[in-house]
Amino acid sequence: MTSLEKNESRLVAIVTGANSGVGFGIVQRLLEIHPGMTVVLACRNYGRASRACTRLLAQFPTADIHIELVDLSSVQSVLEFSQRIIVKYPHVNSLFLNAASLSTHGIRWGDLFWLFFKDPVGLMESSSATLQVRNEFNADGMCAMFASNVFGHYVMTRELEPLLEASGGGRIMWTSSPTAEKKLFNSKDWQGLASELPYEASKWACDLIGIGSNSRYQEKRQKILSYSTSPGVVASSIGNLPTWIRRLRILLHYLFRFCGVASQNITGYKGAIASVFVSTEPPTLLDYRYRYTSATSPWGTSYVAASPVHDFDYDSARDLIQNCEITYQMWKSRLQDKVAENI
Repeated sequence: MTSLEKNESRLVAIVTGANSGVGFGIVQRLLEIHPGMTVVLACRNYGRASRACTRLLAQFPTADIHIELVDLSSVQSVLEFSQRIIVKYPHVNSLFLNAASLSTHGIRWGDLFWLFFKDPVGLMESSSATLQVRNEFNADGMCAMFASNVFGHYVMTRELEPLLEASGGGRIMWTSSPTAEKKLFNSKDWQGLASELPYEASKWACDLIGIGSNSRYQEKRQKILSYSTSPGVVASSIGNLPTWIRRLRILLHYLFRFCGVASQNITGYKGAIASVFVSTEPPTLLDYRYRYTSATSPWGTSYVAASPVHDFDYDSARDLIQNCEITYQMWKSRLQDKVAENI
């Protein structure tokens, strides 16, 4: 790894959850396009991040890769991470909000078999047959899945807005999901504590914030663009399912892809194409009201599909962003007071 020079022309990208899966694929694709780019691997576990860095340097020997630890479920950790980034880098061109958590404690076997015959494609594109952990609180007293998948990223975007704007046109890529749907999200339960599918609810929240934030950036005349992207279906270890189930799913993913189901990207590298596409295309060719989704042909060719987010509600987006903003400001004030007390 080389040290970053304070060079205004150097591209800087931050990728959360970059040690594996889609995050790792995003870094690979970025370095293929911009070999001189500085990439920050924003990860929770240093060992995993270090191993990922070693693999990346073996593939890109001259790459400028840095590791920064962050626990997205902890507001304090995100604030400390953001301050380190502000000190070390003059700007941030691209912020990939990729990391996600899915807590499960089993399979809904009845639903699985029923969906296999009723809606096999839906089964392969969703995690609705899993028993997701509900009413799970983290140490900050928030819904654990919402904190990791949404709120931690929201705090990061707010803290890094000055660096994104300093790049002259920073872009934020919020990672959504093919299963994100309006009916799974309740504005009154915006953290998804009571939701039967809190993961899917959190991904709709990513759509709401990813698209809805553009209104505020435009009102404040900030040179920042925010997008919603989806990796399609990737065979990752998220969800902590047994190994044999994951292996069986991979075989089924290939079968469904061969039959023409384009969402079956399977590898993190193929799943990463949409986020990288949105980060590199001229903004005049993009529409932030769309979700950009990674797709793969039956013969393995990757491409990006863009479509409007069905049933998107700007009022719900405004309300969710307001709730996140109030909570963000409360936590920031609380932690600042705590620091002041210790001086």
